[in-house]
Amino acid sequence: MKLKDIYNFDSNKYSPLRDSSIAVSKAYLDCNRFLDSCKEYLYIEEGMTNLSKIVHLQAHKALERLDDFGDLLHERHLMQIYPETPMLDWRAEFKDLDSVVEFIIRTLENIQEALEKFHENTDNAEFRAMALKAEELMLDNSNDYTKFLEIGFRWQNDGGSKTSFDSWCKDYLEDEEDD
Repeated sequence: MKLKDIYNFDSNKYSPLRDSSIAVSKAYLDCNRFLDSCKEYLYIEEGMTNLSKIVHLQAHKALERLDDFGDLLHERHLMQIYPETPMLDWRAEFKDLDSVVEFIIRTLENIQEALEKFHENTDNAEFRAMALKAEELMLDNSNDYTKFLEIGFRWQNDGGSKTSFDSWCKDYLEDEEDD
């Protein structure tokens, strides 16, 4: 038997990972595209330049982690499959800043759910390394989730001034750059 016959999603060994790996890739791709739409809404519609930068940085993190996930698959010579990403109807999703933060959190929850499913399929002796790398991605995602929860709570507790909040976001960005 040739290696190519074993190391692919059609083989009995790796076929159980196919759907969950596609779901992880889709969650990261959706996050990137959707958060870029969030960035546009925040910048153009809400005039919040600094918050839009924070969201834009998160959109780029999604692509970096998509690549990290692809590297995980490549260690077993498995091809990463890139599913279609739908266009976001931002007018239906975004009514105000609260709805944007809630949407971002839901998007990060989608990533977590997809990673959990992949982890469930790899959490055994045969795929332990893949499971551990999926856990690393889950931890990174959890940190991002916490960040946007903090941002959302800060907005809700700040009294509703977009100018004050966006100034706080500028300080937040500078602190992130220092870390």
